[in-house]
Amino acid sequence: MSNTQTHVVIVDDDLISLEVMKAMLGHFPEASISTAQSGEEALDLILNERPDLVLLDHELPDFNGVELYCKVHEQLGDKTPVTAMISGHNPSDFRDECAAAGINTLLQKPLAPSDVAELMRIAGTSK
Repeated sequence: MSNTQTHVVIVDDDLISLEVMKAMLGHFPEASISTAQSGEEALDLILNERPDLVLLDHELPDFNGVELYCKVHEQLGDKTPVTAMISGHNPSDFRDECAAAGINTLLQKPLAPSDVAELMRIAGTSK
Protein backbone atom coordinates (compact mmCIF):
# COMPACT_ATOMS: atom_id res chain seq x y z
CA MET A 1 0.00 0.00 0.00
CA SER A 2 1.06 3.59 -0.46
CA ASN A 3 2.27 5.91 2.27
CA THR A 4 -0.69 8.22 1.67
CA GLN A 5 -3.17 8.41 4.54
CA THR A 6 -6.56 6.80 4.00
CA HIS A 7 -9.13 8.44 6.23
CA VAL A 8 -11.75 5.99 7.50
CA VAL A 9 -14.94 6.80 9.40
CA ILE A 10 -16.48 3.92 11.36
CA VAL A 11 -20.15 4.37 12.20
CA ASP A 12 -21.57 1.91 14.73
CA ASP A 13 -23.65 2.35 17.88
CA ASP A 14 -22.29 -0.91 19.33
CA LEU A 15 -19.08 -0.04 21.20
CA ILE A 16 -17.63 -3.55 20.90
CA SER A 17 -18.12 -3.62 17.11
CA LEU A 18 -16.64 -0.15 16.88
CA GLU A 19 -13.54 -1.17 18.83
CA VAL A 20 -13.10 -4.39 16.84
CA MET A 21 -13.19 -2.47 13.54
CA LYS A 22 -10.76 0.12 14.94
CA ALA A 23 -8.40 -2.68 15.98
CA MET A 24 -8.61 -4.28 12.53
CA LEU A 25 -7.84 -0.97 10.84
CA GLY A 26 -4.97 -0.46 13.28
CA HIS A 27 -3.03 -3.02 11.23
CA PHE A 28 -2.94 -0.50 8.36
CA PRO A 29 -0.40 2.23 9.12
CA GLU A 30 -1.91 4.42 6.40
CA ALA A 31 -5.34 4.45 8.09
CA SER A 32 -6.46 7.48 10.05
CA ILE A 33 -9.67 6.66 11.90
CA SER A 34 -12.63 8.67 13.15
CA THR A 35 -15.72 7.18 14.76
CA ALA A 36 -19.39 8.03 15.24
CA GLN A 37 -22.12 6.23 17.16
CA SER A 38 -25.23 7.82 15.62
CA GLY A 39 -26.39 8.84 12.18
CA GLU A 40 -26.46 12.54 13.01
CA GLU A 41 -22.95 12.46 14.49
CA ALA A 42 -21.74 10.50 11.45
CA LEU A 43 -23.36 12.90 8.98
CA ASP A 44 -21.57 15.88 10.52
CA LEU A 45 -18.28 13.97 10.68
CA ILE A 46 -18.44 12.75 7.07
CA LEU A 47 -19.44 16.14 5.65
CA ASN A 48 -16.70 17.93 7.62
CA GLU A 49 -13.86 15.42 7.30
CA ARG A 50 -14.56 14.00 3.82
CA PRO A 51 -13.16 10.49 4.49
CA ASP A 52 -11.98 8.06 1.83
CA LEU A 53 -13.91 5.14 3.33
CA VAL A 54 -16.99 4.75 5.55
CA LEU A 55 -17.74 1.53 7.42
CA LEU A 56 -21.44 2.01 8.11
CA ASP A 57 -23.62 -0.01 10.45
CA HIS A 58 -27.06 -0.70 9.01
CA GLU A 59 -28.94 -0.10 12.29
CA LEU A 60 -28.28 3.18 14.08
CA PRO A 61 -30.27 4.72 16.95
CA ASP A 62 -31.59 7.71 14.97
CA PHE A 63 -31.89 6.41 11.40
CA ASN A 64 -30.61 3.48 9.37
CA GLY A 65 -27.37 3.34 7.44
CA VAL A 66 -29.08 3.60 4.05
CA GLU A 67 -30.80 6.82 5.12
CA LEU A 68 -27.45 8.18 6.30
CA TYR A 69 -25.78 7.22 3.03
CA CYS A 70 -28.54 8.99 1.07
CA LYS A 71 -28.11 12.16 3.17
CA VAL A 72 -24.34 12.08 2.53
CA HIS A 73 -24.80 11.44 -1.19
CA GLU A 74 -27.33 14.27 -1.41
CA GLN A 75 -24.67 16.65 -0.05
CA LEU A 76 -21.51 15.24 -1.69
CA GLY A 77 -22.74 13.70 -4.95
CA ASP A 78 -19.86 12.05 -6.81
CA LYS A 79 -17.53 12.97 -3.92
CA THR A 80 -19.38 10.49 -1.67
CA PRO A 81 -16.78 8.23 -0.05
CA VAL A 82 -16.45 4.52 -0.70
CA THR A 83 -19.01 3.02 1.67
CA ALA A 84 -19.46 -0.49 3.04
CA MET A 85 -22.74 -1.31 4.76
CA ILE A 86 -22.11 -3.61 7.72
CA SER A 87 -24.67 -5.53 9.71
CA GLY A 88 -25.05 -8.41 12.09
CA HIS A 89 -28.10 -9.42 10.03
CA ASN A 90 -28.11 -11.22 6.72
CA PRO A 91 -27.23 -8.66 4.01
CA SER A 92 -29.79 -10.18 1.65
CA ASP A 93 -32.48 -8.66 3.91
CA PHE A 94 -31.53 -5.15 2.74
CA ARG A 95 -29.49 -5.78 -0.43
CA ASP A 96 -32.10 -4.21 -2.75
CA GLU A 97 -32.43 -1.10 -0.58
CA CYS A 98 -28.63 -0.66 -0.55
CA ALA A 99 -28.29 -1.24 -4.29
CA ALA A 100 -31.01 1.32 -5.02
CA ALA A 101 -29.13 3.87 -2.90
CA GLY A 102 -25.80 3.09 -4.61
CA ILE A 103 -23.95 1.57 -1.67
CA ASN A 104 -20.72 -0.06 -2.78
CA THR A 105 -20.42 -3.15 -0.57
CA LEU A 106 -22.45 -5.16 1.95
CA LEU A 107 -20.65 -7.09 4.68
CA GLN A 108 -21.81 -9.17 7.61
CA LYS A 109 -20.38 -8.91 11.13
CA PRO A 110 -17.91 -10.05 12.20
CA LEU A 111 -15.79 -8.60 9.41
CA ALA A 112 -13.07 -10.73 7.91
CA PRO A 113 -9.57 -9.21 7.79
CA SER A 114 -9.56 -9.83 4.02
CA ASP A 115 -12.71 -7.66 3.67
CA VAL A 116 -11.04 -4.80 5.52
CA ALA A 117 -7.88 -5.16 3.42
CA GLU A 118 -9.90 -5.06 0.20
CA LEU A 119 -11.84 -1.97 1.32
CA MET A 120 -8.59 -0.20 2.21
CA ARG A 121 -7.22 -1.07 -1.23
CA ILE A 122 -10.34 0.24 -2.97
CA ALA A 123 -10.43 3.43 -0.88
CA GLY A 124 -6.73 4.06 -1.50
CA THR A 125 -7.09 3.74 -5.26
CA SER A 126 -10.26 5.84 -5.45
CA LYS A 127 -8.50 9.03 -4.35
